Amino acid sequence: MEARARSSPAVDRQFATAVLLLVVLVVAGLTAGCAADPAPRSSAGEGARLTASGPADRPAALDLALLQPSGLGTGWRQSPHPPEPPPWPWLQADCPAYRAEDYPAQRHRSAAVQRRYRHEPTELVATQVVEAYEPGWAVRALDDVRRVVGTCSRYDAYGASISFTLLDTGLPPTDAVLVRGRIESPGAPARSTLLVAVRHGDRLSTLNVPGPVDRDTGYAVAKKLADLLD
Repeated sequence: MEARARSSPAVDRQFATAVLLLVVLVVAGLTAGCAADPAPRSSAGEGARLTASGPADRPAALDLALLQPSGLGTGWRQSPHPPEPPPWPWLQADCPAYRAEDYPAQRHRSAAVQRRYRHEPTELVATQVVEAYEPGWAVRALDDVRRVVGTCSRYDAYGASISFTLLDTGLPPTDAVLVRGRIESPGAPARSTLLVAVRHGDRLSTLNVPGPVDRDTGYAVAKKLADLLD
């Protein structure tokens, strides 16, 4: 998270990946910027098959599924983001138990796009990643989300404790997952983020937004993402 935190930038980038975007994965911006890992962790789990990096190369439906800043509430603005395809938003490279080969759907991700948002009054950052998968693989990709949340439910990195709690699996009206992310650093207030992943057909949308986490908010976010995917 790029907020007023006193923890190191490396911790914030890791919390921001999560699960990017990130769901809403690591825990405060959850999208990219994890520390580099030695092989074999870094290839398949990061969506190595991706080639689409510009709007002309990816399905238009992915861009149409991106939230407008107003969808997050007042004070949010679109923020610059890297032009290259985003890594898997739930990548947890600093989790000791994370192994890329445990998440096979990432080898079948065909395209992805991300959008970052900045809350001007607080400088908080939210991230959304929309992914397209080969036929039948988006269902397995959501299974991968559940698996990584269970495998890396709590671990330490850069002097901070990072944790994920699965709140719901199968939110109405679509196949979705709601996760609470939390980062605790010595001498700094604990921070939370809401991560929501929603599947529609062969597409998956993940939003990671910092702030208080409750199920009602999660349901509302899931509905917005589902409406954009429909």
